[in-house]
Amino acid sequence: MRNVTAEPRRDAGLSTTVERAGAILQLLAQNPSGMSITELTRAFDTQRAPLYRILNALIAYRLVRRDSKKDYTLGVGTIFLAQSYLSQFPSGVNSVLSQLADDTGLTVTLVSADGDVLTTIVSITPSLEVDQHLYTPPGYVFPSGPLATRTALAALEPPSPDEDPEVTEARAKGYAASTWTRGVVRHAMSAVIPYETTSGTRLAIALISLMPFDVEARADALLTAVQTLGVMFRSNEHLVPAAPRSRAR
Repeated sequence: MRNVTAEPRRDAGLSTTVERAGAILQLLAQNPSGMSITELTRAFDTQRAPLYRILNALIAYRLVRRDSKKDYTLGVGTIFLAQSYLSQFPSGVNSVLSQLADDTGLTVTLVSADGDVLTTIVSITPSLEVDQHLYTPPGYVFPSGPLATRTALAALEPPSPDEDPEVTEARAKGYAASTWTRGVVRHAMSAVIPYETTSGTRLAIALISLMPFDVEARADALLTAVQTLGVMFRSNEHLVPAAPRSRAR
């Protein structure tokens, strides 16, 4: 079923045309089978003419294509953008994540934290698949709420008298754990990589599963992985070091 309810965010100071172009790309990403001009005009509550102008510009840059059914989908130009974004990460990142997936037997997800928005960058499942594993595709935006990664990020802040006990515990352990009960139940633990991008974006690793798992038994592997990636990111010219963190003993 197609998602045709997305609306552009109305941020003061942004060009309406640019904002709508970004919203079109996001909506098409949520509807990979394509959307008709009628569905797009309905989603943005606007006329066809202004949308045609934006779509034609996006087509010119190969960010959008119009298929034989006259539906609009993402174009091959988005692959170039994605590859360019991923090129800022050290080449060994996937190897570290793959090893962690095999060591823990869980799906490993590299998560970007842009403010409160958590987005999957890379998701890797164990090479020896015995049970069903949860997979979050690149570009997946995590739902709002008390997720392990958000708790781990909150633990980076100075202690506060009114903070949640989970945050205090995460600060002491170096990682957070949570169980998501809205919709599909998901179990997760997460630790923040001790470096941040030049733009201030934080990166974290999350272990996720459809089934409960022994968090303590996987803690050392997770913390070793984030420290390893921290060292790799520090040597990468696109990233700058932040204060390193160690696990409390």
